[in-house]
Amino acid sequence: MASVIRMTGFTPALLRAWEKRYDVLHPARALGGHRLYTEDDLKILFRIKSLITQGRSIGEIALFGRENLLDEFPARGMSGKESRWVGKLAKPWLIEGEAESPPQGNSTVLNEQLEKCSNDIVEAAVAIDSVALEAALNQAFSIVPPDVVIREVLEPSATNIGELCTKGSCSVAGEHLASGIFIHHLQKLIESSRPQGRSAPPAICACFPDEQHQIGTLVLAYYLCLHGISVSYLGASLPFEELEHACKLVVPRAVYLSVTRPVVFLTHRPRLLEMLARLNGKLDIYIGGGGITAKDPELEQLGAKVWIGKCPPTGLTDNLLPTGFE
Repeated sequence: MASVIRMTGFTPALLRAWEKRYDVLHPARALGGHRLYTEDDLKILFRIKSLITQGRSIGEIALFGRENLLDEFPARGMSGKESRWVGKLAKPWLIEGEAESPPQGNSTVLNEQLEKCSNDIVEAAVAIDSVALEAALNQAFSIVPPDVVIREVLEPSATNIGELCTKGSCSVAGEHLASGIFIHHLQKLIESSRPQGRSAPPAICACFPDEQHQIGTLVLAYYLCLHGISVSYLGASLPFEELEHACKLVVPRAVYLSVTRPVVFLTHRPRLLEMLARLNGKLDIYIGGGGITAKDPELEQLGAKVWIGKCPPTGLTDNLLPTGFE
């Protein structure tokens, strides 16, 4: 593996992650168990390196898949040294890697690694250190798939930063820095995972008017994309009049609305009821978030489906996907 490390600059741990967790590298095996990296593997690694230089995250790149990375391999975008390395491969098994090492740790060790990434992110937000924050987040993406990073690192980090900000232990600037980076990564993940073509059922995700906290909505949009739904994400603080206009143009199969503060929900609830009355049950509308503290029979009578607190991971796509779509 030393030769591959020298050529690409990637660490052994990252190479194993590309192979085992993301399935973009397919090295053969020698009799002694050594990895034999192919020419295609090397091309993929150079493509990954180029995308990282362009600002793409590891988790986002992993969603491209092996074939797409090969199809987009920039023959004229390589350095002269990289071209010579690829050109030297007379056979597809000439780049030898290291033998399979014993399993490194267990789930406890992995959980500790993810917890450290989360703690590092929080510390970086407090210090307003964007470089350290990006590094910690990318480290998490290098060891587990994006959905696990979101669940085990990004969401806990965002919660802890918010709590520290409330206590005065983290500045508003630090919270905004972390939120901006989280939002950037989530938007890239949505872009990479959105189903192609017009056969996927359309949906709209948006935040209540005056609702600025959009990380939860972005996570939901990513979840929906992974389940084969074409999401139009309309962002924070969307007026209901604009949402209604968007529904006429997009004709979504469902609309997902998020609100994190009860005062925002109660302030805009009358306008929401008016919009639901006009729609007259033509759309499935799901409403959730920390701003919903109790069931709301009046909303539900008008066809809205209300969740108290965080939306459950199941049931949100039941009426959108035909049987066998997923």
